[in-house]
Amino acid sequence: MTSLNFLLLAFTLSNSIISWPAGAFAQTTLTPVNVPIEGPPAGFNAALVPDSSSAGEPVLESFVSFSIETAFFPDFAGNTGAPNNFSRNLLEELREFQGSLPNVRVGGNTQDYALFDSTLQAATRGIYSDASKDYPTTLAIGRSYFESYQTWPGVKFIHGFNLAKNESVAAKILVDPVSDICKALSDGKLLYWEMGNEPDLYKTSAQGVVRPKSWSEADYVTEWSDKVESIKEALKSECGNAWTSEQKFKWIAPSFAGTKNSLDSVKSWNAGLDKAGVIVKFSSHNYIGGATQPGVTLRGTLMNHTKTVASIAAHNAEQKALSSAGMELDYILGETNSLYNQGAPGLSNSFGAAIWGVDFNLMAAATNIKQVFMHQGTDYRYASWQPISTSKTSIGTKPPYYGNIAVAAALGDVTNSSVRVANIPLNQSTEAAYAIYSDNILSRLMIINMNEYNYSVPTPSPRPVPSYNFTVPATCKGSGVVQRLIANGSDAISGISFNGMSWNFELDGGKGKLLGNATRNEIVWVASDGDVSVQVPDSSAALVQLTC
Repeated sequence: MTSLNFLLLAFTLSNSIISWPAGAFAQTTLTPVNVPIEGPPAGFNAALVPDSSSAGEPVLESFVSFSIETAFFPDFAGNTGAPNNFSRNLLEELREFQGSLPNVRVGGNTQDYALFDSTLQAATRGIYSDASKDYPTTLAIGRSYFESYQTWPGVKFIHGFNLAKNESVAAKILVDPVSDICKALSDGKLLYWEMGNEPDLYKTSAQGVVRPKSWSEADYVTEWSDKVESIKEALKSECGNAWTSEQKFKWIAPSFAGTKNSLDSVKSWNAGLDKAGVIVKFSSHNYIGGATQPGVTLRGTLMNHTKTVASIAAHNAEQKALSSAGMELDYILGETNSLYNQGAPGLSNSFGAAIWGVDFNLMAAATNIKQVFMHQGTDYRYASWQPISTSKTSIGTKPPYYGNIAVAAALGDVTNSSVRVANIPLNQSTEAAYAIYSDNILSRLMIINMNEYNYSVPTPSPRPVPSYNFTVPATCKGSGVVQRLIANGSDAISGISFNGMSWNFELDGGKGKLLGNATRNEIVWVASDGDVSVQVPDSSAALVQLTC
């Protein structure tokens, strides 16, 4: 290599590490300085970026999507008289990066508590119990509930039906709202249907056991098939034959809570789950851990690439086993987030969780998981945004949303090209990197430094800024652009930006706004042999836009 220009920032260089004072990113405009270096620096040790042959299969449009708890969907969407424009703005902003609006699944635990009440004037009536303080365990929904499907133009929805209720009256109530649902999801709003949420927990759930211990995969498949058929008959009679056509009668399943619970996905598939041929996506759920599990921390649980890889690997193994059983559908995560039981305060609502979300989503994409629906709920600690103000939580954009933005930016416009992601193996569990390919051409690198940096301690230490070195194809030589996902530290819950932009509710109702005190679109130089170095502060991520 004859020469290599590294992006250095205007701070004191000590060995190969820059130390910034706490809060420097939030308070100081950083000026990049291009410093030529003859030959590679000592210990350059570049990671070789793999070619596209090691990447996952192309991701689906709307890869960054959301699952919204049934009980709280009206909070997020509003109604025709008072649409939630804050939520709509956040969804539209994601379209600017990934080329399409997120899909929205309406489901979750309360999907299997919800019963239709045609006399109910309000959208919902919920009763809370000791089983959960976060959502109602008895839920009635009225006709006005379905107005919420009409407030986000262009968004396509997955509507979830109640499988858990198994009495004869519940079977009738299951089909009673079908005509209202058809009206709400007309004009191209319907994406798919879903029958039941996490039936692999029906025999064991802490929120209440709803099936006997003897309930088997064959029993589940029989119930699922019978209720899907009852929906089909109701759609035909109430909404017309078009609603039962191959183009519109599409389902996701089985929506299991995970890969190791009381029902086995392969046995369910072999028992004839898709004997009618109406399932179009195999949907599973995943949480990296539990909100109240002993030992759960940012450092060891969320900001830990090894932990994320292991969690996703269980789905990769399941997908492989299903493929051997003849299942050829796209594998998606129809519900996922950081810590089950709605997240832990100080962890799931911190900037560290946003960084985790970037690593998790891109690792999923790199391993043939085609789409990811991040779960949301009012007052949920892991929510990307709080849609309304309550006695517990103020309306606002939360740290995980910035992770959603960074993932969408990393993938780019998925509607314009075939986008694939490859994991770049690094040495430490606190670091991760990904190569993103558009039509098999390297387009971007995402570098994630998950070393924990806490700024809220009384006297924070200087923030380390290590260099990450890569060798990309020589066709990428010249300049690239660095876009940073940054906050004051992993424990920050505000003051977050991506490439100098904020999506805070207070600025313009969730529309992206350029901050006046943040650096954006920094220049990084790629040498003629493809060597490139990017400095990434602890507890941050950097997206490198390349021209290859």
